[in-house]
Amino acid sequence: MNEEEPAVKSTDDVKVRSNALSRGLLRIVDLRGDLRPPGNVVGLCGDRDADKFYRINNFWSLAGPSATESHSAMDRLVAEMPKHGWEIAEHGREETEARDRYLKGNNKLDKFSVYVALLEPAPNSQLERPLLSVSLTSACYQVPDGEETGY
Repeated sequence: MNEEEPAVKSTDDVKVRSNALSRGLLRIVDLRGDLRPPGNVVGLCGDRDADKFYRINNFWSLAGPSATESHSAMDRLVAEMPKHGWEIAEHGREETEARDRYLKGNNKLDKFSVYVALLEPAPNSQLERPLLSVSLTSACYQVPDGEETGY
């Protein structure tokens, strides 16, 4: 989600929105397991000045539900995300040996992209149970005058 002129927003405002979007995705997933809670990280905006421009990256994962439950959660995400402002850009299986399921989506109103992967135990992996991994990334923003990105 690249923009020519980034909007001016405080990192705190974008983090709040990031957390709200994560909660919404977690409600759609609707699984119980070991949740590694959302964690917001200030990231770079390409080669722009890191003191003025930033992205918010939000990563979380859920381990523990069965493969069947996890597959159902991925199906729910594909079906339900568009009802909550997300456009599914792509979904299917990775072109890797593991052939993990994934989806990529964009929320144009909130200016976030998401990548969700369902990683499953395989003979050559260290996973003992399925893991749903979620990465949210905001558009590029500029901090208001007098504020810092915190990068």
